[in-house]
Amino acid sequence: MKKITLVYFSPTKTTETVLRGITQGLARSLGISGSEITAVNFTPPNIRSTVLAPFDDNDIVLLGAPVYAGRLPADAADFFKKLTASGTPAILTVVYGNREYEDALLELKNVASACGFIPVAGAAFIGEHSFASTDIPVAMNRPDENDLKQAEDFGNNTGTLLKKTNDLKKIAALEVPGNFPYREGMGTGAPDFIEVTAACTECGICAAVCPSNAVDADNGFATIAADCILCCACIKACPEQARLMTDGPIKDKAIWLNETCSTPKPVQVFFAAQS
Repeated sequence: MKKITLVYFSPTKTTETVLRGITQGLARSLGISGSEITAVNFTPPNIRSTVLAPFDDNDIVLLGAPVYAGRLPADAADFFKKLTASGTPAILTVVYGNREYEDALLELKNVASACGFIPVAGAAFIGEHSFASTDIPVAMNRPDENDLKQAEDFGNNTGTLLKKTNDLKKIAALEVPGNFPYREGMGTGAPDFIEVTAACTECGICAAVCPSNAVDADNGFATIAADCILCCACIKACPEQARLMTDGPIKDKAIWLNETCSTPKPVQVFFAAQS
């Protein structure tokens, strides 16, 4: 194994941050230099038409995505399903907003296995919830320093596992929590829950970060509700704080999360056993 590739969907950059922490520990453990580490961030819609070259046993691939309503985002799952591998070790990571990750990690494992990867380790990390704000905090500023230290440790421990494994085909199937059939996912389409205020300078950052082309630059940068996936990347990225969550069901959900999911949850990691 000579190369590390990160493949991820990360509208608010929490998943990307965690994967880069894992990569630091993994690369150090395996002695892989930075020149042999690449990243495929398929959050931008135009990237998702890309077809990646097949992965082989020279590769180690980190697959990562946030959790939306206990599942992988549909756009992330669809892209992962296009990957092809031939006995390539995969490290699986989902990042959720301190509620539950439910079936998302199992879904990622099943997709990876169907593509020809051998899942060797999996993890569920906490990231600041998409609906969170300074007024309604939910897992604010996570992943934090301790999370990233655990990400490095997870990567290092996975590297140690790989160094001890002579034949990946003899490794036991990775066991992770989740249920099949999976719970119903969130899909696309949302209530009109974002107000664009007079503070907007029409800089276009909101449209640039939207993973579903759901910001209408020709109509005052309003949200196209039918295409919105509720990631709130546009709100979090606005340098003028000109995009606000309005009163309604989404804000009510944020308040509920703040009230019921305030106790910080730990990172959960899983490793395949040698058979």
